[in-house]
Amino acid sequence: MANAAVISLVRSLEELVQRKPHLISDETRRMVDSVLDSLEYFQNFLESTSKRRQKYCRKVEELEREIRMEVEKAEDVIELKIMYGIMKKETLEGKIDAPRERKAIRKTLLPFVKKIDAVKRNVMGSSFGANQVQGYDDSTNEDLLPGHSSRNVAKLNPENIIVGLEDDLVRIIRRLKGPTLTRKIIPILGMGGIGKTTLARKAFDDFETRQRFDIHIWVTVSQEYWIRGMLLEILRCTSDVTTDEKSNDGLKDTISIEYRIRGMLLKILRCTSDVTTDEKSNDGLKDTISIEYQIESMLLDNLCHTSDETKKVSNDQMMDLIYKKLKGRRYLVVMDDIWSSEVWDLLTRIFPDDNNGSRIILTSRQEEVANHADPDSNPHEMNLLNSDNSWKLLREKVFGVEQACPPELQYIGVEIAQRCQGLPLALLVVAGYLSKISRTRVSWEHFAISVSNVVTNESDICLGMLAMSYNYLPDHLKPCFLYMGVFPEDSNVNIVRLINLWISEGFLSDELEGRDYFEDLVSRNLVMVRNRSFSGEAKTCGVHDLIGDLILKEAKKEKFLQVTKRSEGRRYSFHSRDQAAFWKLSNIIRTLHFFEGFKKLSKQVPLLVSFKLLRVLAIQKVTFQRFPLEITKLVQLRYLQFTCYDHIHWSVSELYNLQTFILGYEVSGLLPPTIPVEIWQMRNLRHLHIGDFFSFPIPSNKLQNLQELSCLALTSCTSELFSAIPNLKKLQIVGNYLMEMKRERLNSLSCLKELEILKYRDDGIKPSRIPSMYALPTSLKRLTLRFTSLPWEDMANIVKLPNLEVLKIKANGFLGDVWKLNDEEIFNQLKFLLISWTGLKHWEASSVNFPMLQRLFLKRCMNLEEIPQDFGEICTLESIELHDCSISAAKSGKDIKEEQESMGNECLSVLIYNHPC
Repeated sequence: MANAAVISLVRSLEELVQRKPHLISDETRRMVDSVLDSLEYFQNFLESTSKRRQKYCRKVEELEREIRMEVEKAEDVIELKIMYGIMKKETLEGKIDAPRERKAIRKTLLPFVKKIDAVKRNVMGSSFGANQVQGYDDSTNEDLLPGHSSRNVAKLNPENIIVGLEDDLVRIIRRLKGPTLTRKIIPILGMGGIGKTTLARKAFDDFETRQRFDIHIWVTVSQEYWIRGMLLEILRCTSDVTTDEKSNDGLKDTISIEYRIRGMLLKILRCTSDVTTDEKSNDGLKDTISIEYQIESMLLDNLCHTSDETKKVSNDQMMDLIYKKLKGRRYLVVMDDIWSSEVWDLLTRIFPDDNNGSRIILTSRQEEVANHADPDSNPHEMNLLNSDNSWKLLREKVFGVEQACPPELQYIGVEIAQRCQGLPLALLVVAGYLSKISRTRVSWEHFAISVSNVVTNESDICLGMLAMSYNYLPDHLKPCFLYMGVFPEDSNVNIVRLINLWISEGFLSDELEGRDYFEDLVSRNLVMVRNRSFSGEAKTCGVHDLIGDLILKEAKKEKFLQVTKRSEGRRYSFHSRDQAAFWKLSNIIRTLHFFEGFKKLSKQVPLLVSFKLLRVLAIQKVTFQRFPLEITKLVQLRYLQFTCYDHIHWSVSELYNLQTFILGYEVSGLLPPTIPVEIWQMRNLRHLHIGDFFSFPIPSNKLQNLQELSCLALTSCTSELFSAIPNLKKLQIVGNYLMEMKRERLNSLSCLKELEILKYRDDGIKPSRIPSMYALPTSLKRLTLRFTSLPWEDMANIVKLPNLEVLKIKANGFLGDVWKLNDEEIFNQLKFLLISWTGLKHWEASSVNFPMLQRLFLKRCMNLEEIPQDFGEICTLESIELHDCSISAAKSGKDIKEEQESMGNECLSVLIYNHPC
């Protein structure tokens, strides 16, 4: 986690200079610049070693650990002794002696500046640091990329599993046999252990499929790949002699031996690399590598019977040879376990496209690889097994296909299978254990209690395979991934909150970057999207239990995070009510999460004051009677979340670093609580979420950084307020039937020129009116109306919004039984439309009104007679879903689908759920 520590220190130094420029002397500025230069060097070093896959060399790990430790110590000094020290003096003395403080800062910085410089010299003195400075030339090593092969890590792979993959296999074979003559690439994506290789192997070995192709090539790439070895393997598959004389199994055995010996050679060289680089010149290194090549050549000659011709040619010549052998032939290629786009770029030139129906299957955990290989090919994404298939797989592996499971073990067996969460690899591990214990109910019940530990303890089998995905992560994604460990097992984590936490921790700078990081982790099959909004946007996420175990293991190793145990780490998460560890926490703790109610936690709040460096404090399942004033002393807080019965105290404004404030309000009464006017001093505030609804004080300043605000009382909606928060992007407004106000307050929304998401929930009693077509900001992309009781005629104002992509009408958002659109009323950008719980009966519209619509979602529209039949002509429409709607509406949906199918359009999906009989 050195990279995350470096980035965090950079931001702390920049913050020091920006906030206290009058206390930074010229000499101090030079010291800060020197440290920033060193930090930039560290970032380049860490990035370069990561790219060269040398991070897991022992020496590099030691260097990274040294960087992390000294950088974290330096940041502690800045935040505790300088920033906090200055704040404390200003509070107690009112004014500080600037000359004396400048001298004190310089004196405090000097020791860690020297230490950072010493670390830099140490890194530069290493062979890796020297390569970083001088530029690393790996041209002589282009086919030698050290690391670990994910195909060799696990002793047990789901190679023979077909349970639950039947439908997947049919779809893959259909794509292989498709009529298209152009060369097609078929990516198979999924997390480690989910059965990608098994699926590809079953398709590759299918008899009828093989008959369609002249040449069959299977090449295993892996995280560590050896270009020459892969070319030799491909060349053998294209050789008539090889295919006549050796079986596929024999070839696999030969290559396996070849790879294992090569791996041993690389390990020997790696272990001696420190001595070699210290005691030998570059020429000596070349001699060492040359010797290795000679050994390799002899091994290949003896093991693989490589022809003299092959041994003499270069990689480029061998590629040309392979291309010529494939030219004009219809081939089937499987590139298994491919991790990087570079491999594809290297090998794609050897596969000609002769418009003869050739096919290439790629298996990968990385969506990026699939998109790079062929942006137009839809990847086949593999899913976890459902409960039935999980039990079927477990049962067949324990008892065999022919033997039945004893009835007394059926129920407990299903429970054990469910605890594996649908991952075939985990099911195989559990099956291995069950097959060794007695087949009695007592034994199986006892095993069910510890099934998670059994899976976790098989690190060579499960965690070893999954760890490959973690090892391959770029440095900037590793802390974001490990941060998932703060949440309890099986949590549904709100993605927006997760990204805000990443920002608060200093892992990244803004929400847009955070969304990119999140999507990257999802595309690598490390994080799963658990719930999506109606419009398809990811809302909550989580990780498989095995991935969670991997996270906690790596987080503990890196001293990144601990869960309910005493630790030397900087982040702490309580998943239980165990209070013993709370009293033993180090005062350098940066993060505290409480997910279970602590007895008498409110009495322990004063202890939090000792954690002066705390950046994140999230307390759940505990409600404070009084606003905890002690928390307002934690001036380094960036993220704060808790619930209380009391009003917000004015002293919360002392948290000048706070970016996200989530306060669960449980205040009785119908009038909204008011935030203290001091809120306008919190200039770094980005996200503010207060209870069910609240009133905002009259502006005394501007909050330029505020981007999200919920749940704001409608009475506070004024032009004066919105002009003071000009960069707001997300807003949730709440009305109340006791509020005496004019609906014209909605006109003030036009002041929010950056607003993209608006949710408006009213009482649904007094009908509302959107006053004019100019009331809503034209920047709006998503609009949700709930209990607003608007007449359908007011939709004429909403249709004018030029950027609107998502419109949700919920719970009588509109009243009336007729919605009629004329040809001039066009939702030019609308992609998703939801209508639920309305009295709509007649809907008169056509495809002209919704030219970009992709998804239509109707729920509890019991009076709706029919969906406009012309909707089938919307060329972008992908799906229509009806939940609990009328029989006639459901029939109209079916009619639309049948009509489109009769015209050759099979892309439209119509799904109907629970319509009355």
